Amino acid sequence: MRLSFDNDDFGRLVCTFHDGEGTTTARAADGLIALAALREALEALERQGEAECFWLLSTGEYRWVFRRLGAKLRLAVLWCESVAIGFQHVVWAEDDFESFTSMLRGELSRYAVTLR
Repeated sequence: MRLSFDNDDFGRLVCTFHDGEGTTTARAADGLIALAALREALEALERQGEAECFWLLSTGEYRWVFRRLGAKLRLAVLWCESVAIGFQHVVWAEDDFESFTSMLRGELSRYAVTLR
């Protein structure tokens, strides 16, 4: 699993997830708040072995859920536009913990440079 950050035409933060089968995206209306929440979740994950954060849009929210299982990481990204419908999986992945967290930190740093 790889991911990358960019902005869409409306200035929203877009995270594109790449795996062997294709791509999918998660978006946030306020990129700075979303990135800060993701960084905090990454730090909590490294300390506690589990973490989550939320990315908000006017039409719903994405929930990122991280769990460390030994040398592995499980990531679920869920979308919810209504409590009646509930959360729907956008991403479900398992990867090497060290590789994924290193890649995520690198992409966060790369994207932060574009904001300056």
